[in-house]
Amino acid sequence: MKILQTATAGLALILLALGARADDAELWPVGNKVSMWSEPYMVGSYRHWAEIYPVRVVPTAPPVSELPRNEDLGDVPFWGNGEKLDVASYLERARVTGLLVIRDGVIRLEAYGNGADETSMMTSQSVAKSVVSTLVGIALGEGLIASLDDPIDRYVPGLADSAYAGVPIEAVLQMSSGIAFREDYDSDYSDSERMWVEVAQNHRVGAHEYLLTFGTDTAPYETFNYKGADTQALGWLIESVTGMSLSAYLSQQLWAPMGMEADALWQVDGTGPDAVEIAYAGLNARLRDWGRFGLLMAQDGLWQGERLLPEGWVAQATTPSRPQVRPGKLYRGYPLGYQYQWWTYGSGKGDFTAQGINGQFVYVDPSRDLVVVQSAVWPKWWDDNLEHMFNDFVKEVARLTDES
Repeated sequence: MKILQTATAGLALILLALGARADDAELWPVGNKVSMWSEPYMVGSYRHWAEIYPVRVVPTAPPVSELPRNEDLGDVPFWGNGEKLDVASYLERARVTGLLVIRDGVIRLEAYGNGADETSMMTSQSVAKSVVSTLVGIALGEGLIASLDDPIDRYVPGLADSAYAGVPIEAVLQMSSGIAFREDYDSDYSDSERMWVEVAQNHRVGAHEYLLTFGTDTAPYETFNYKGADTQALGWLIESVTGMSLSAYLSQQLWAPMGMEADALWQVDGTGPDAVEIAYAGLNARLRDWGRFGLLMAQDGLWQGERLLPEGWVAQATTPSRPQVRPGKLYRGYPLGYQYQWWTYGSGKGDFTAQGINGQFVYVDPSRDLVVVQSAVWPKWWDDNLEHMFNDFVKEVARLTDES
């Protein structure tokens, strides 16, 4: 049996097992690098990432930027992929740990489930890729990168003798580098699984060095091929042009200036000062701070009147510019498109989303100034039915906030 508790602010909903506190260790046990991927350890492990993997702190700075609150949207009854749901049943059905709706800069709904609360660190999975893309945009705006048409090895000499030599930065941003790489989380022999085990789990080789092991299968821009390796190459690019770690640059450019309410934690490939961030995953932050990041994108890179992203970057990063990444061209039967490490809807509204395995989303509709963030621990790596449910929830939220 479950109950729905309302926080003192009158908005934050915390779904708890009856009689248990949030993050009860018996209900939500934390696993290790191997056991965390199976039950009953997945849910607890996802918000205790830093207890399992080495991380680097992304410091924030005072004062905390307040997110004002308005009338809560309530139960939000909606049809999700053919099921009649509301917020409480959706949190349970999709194993959601955090759900946040921001409209016009105001929190309209904030809900937590499955042991999480407002202090929980929500791991990003591939939402981190969209953060890395944003840092590339900042470096471009600072003049540290002259053009996205430049080959990435012009700025990263370590890639000069790799398959990335001569590949334009934009092709890497579009997951169209031509690097031979198979992303398959269900196969022990896929490139994504081997890279995770060798680099992130066992620290047998550094994240950047592992990029040197790949070959080429197509020309740049020829084919969209989603792969963590491309984001890791972008992480190396940022380090090379800034002379800073990803965590330090993220703190300097966004986390501290935006007054995030808590430090973030970014997984690294080992211990010690020479460790580098797992650029394509492993960035952990509170739900509201993920909401702030989405709000920055919804506001064209402006934050409280200060421009943090180059003017026009958001549109450039989220509008497919080449045939292979246009909506409907990525995979057979899949409607979304892609651009610079963001997924695009092709709806005509300019909406886009960051996505991570097991149900992580930062959805942004700039035309409505609407941000919807979800942290979840789907039992499957990806679940098309639960993706449809999330999109149906977003549509209902858009309708309700249009009316109120």
